[in-house]
Amino acid sequence: MPKEILYLSYHFPPYSNILSNRATEFSKRLIESDYKIFVVSAKNNKNATIDKELLKTVDSPLIKNAQVYNLSFSSSGVASSVKKISILKEIFNIFLFFHWLPLSFAKSSRIIRKNHIRLIYTSAPPFFSLVLGYLLKKIFKIPLITEYRDPWSDNPYFLGNISEFTKRNYNKIDKKVLKTSDAIIAISEGLKEYLIKAFPSIVKEDKVFAIPNGLDMSSFLATNVNIPQSNKIVLTFTGKLYGLRDLKPLIKIISSVKELGKLEGVSLKINIFGRYNYENLSNLIQKYKVSEYFSLNGFIPRNECLEEISESTLTLHVGENINYPTISFKVWDYLSMRKKIVYLGREDSFTARFLKDNNLGFTIPVNNHDLGVKKFISLIDRLISNQIKLEVDPKQLSKYTWDNLTPKLISIFNKF
Repeated sequence: MPKEILYLSYHFPPYSNILSNRATEFSKRLIESDYKIFVVSAKNNKNATIDKELLKTVDSPLIKNAQVYNLSFSSSGVASSVKKISILKEIFNIFLFFHWLPLSFAKSSRIIRKNHIRLIYTSAPPFFSLVLGYLLKKIFKIPLITEYRDPWSDNPYFLGNISEFTKRNYNKIDKKVLKTSDAIIAISEGLKEYLIKAFPSIVKEDKVFAIPNGLDMSSFLATNVNIPQSNKIVLTFTGKLYGLRDLKPLIKIISSVKELGKLEGVSLKINIFGRYNYENLSNLIQKYKVSEYFSLNGFIPRNECLEEISESTLTLHVGENINYPTISFKVWDYLSMRKKIVYLGREDSFTARFLKDNNLGFTIPVNNHDLGVKKFISLIDRLISNQIKLEVDPKQLSKYTWDNLTPKLISIFNKF
């Protein structure tokens, strides 16, 4: 008799969203370990595309996906416009936070009543998924496992987007969710440390577990690694530039390196694919006179992104000028193509330490321009003289495969 769980995952196939990947990989492996999964997910996603191939990976009678109606806005559409209007900002944020809860609660309740649900597993963001799990636990008294993929009430991305009143209330709800959860999963050791430090009276060492994102080793090993000529350096970024993720520090660094004459005779190309403010970025590149090094492109499908990455020397990951406690999904996406990473961020950040400790990349600091210039020149020199092994060794990532991570999740499930 399969063990039945309720999985509250807002992002789930058929939508091809990088946030769906974790839920997909865990789900298809859990059913191989005698689990039956009832998923409650969002019905609409304007920022993702329907991927029939991805849907096939979770096509099983042991995975039941109940899609619940929700409002979804394009990242450049209504949501962005409303947030610029200060009078409506708070109302919009509150509405957006709570609107999915009534229908998803009703759907989840029906699933619980009609089946033998052993535990509830909820993943966030979006953070209202945590509230849904909390309410279901309170009413049905079923063990609750809560997964944090980002910090909530102290999330730096909320600065300027929510009021202090809303932040205080988020913090209160955050504490209630953490206190009510029977176990907590953090997506990184950094986030685990943050939760313990931020909520010392609630989150204890034996209650929180770090389970990072992972790789499919079979796909990883099947990837052919293309290495461009040493005198041709190609850095490729694929994704979205938003919030605190800013290319300006790198643009200024390359401008300084150019002025020093360190790029003479070097074929440097930085490909930008994805969603970003084209006009602003184009103006910055022209202002600092580095247009010849950048190629600005729009959004392309995932398979084309992976092809562009395979043709690059290194990948480019744009981080923040803060020590954010998680590793972006994009890092794992890049590593899945066996390419090392140039990380634009802080050297003391969790991501920078991870890349350095595992010999998976190089950090160009965003908070020290002169040091950034020196680091970039050194990187260029080492690439030209073939002093860097560009291919990622599978042994470096063996502990980060989904096949090795899923048993850790199951061991937590088995406690309840």
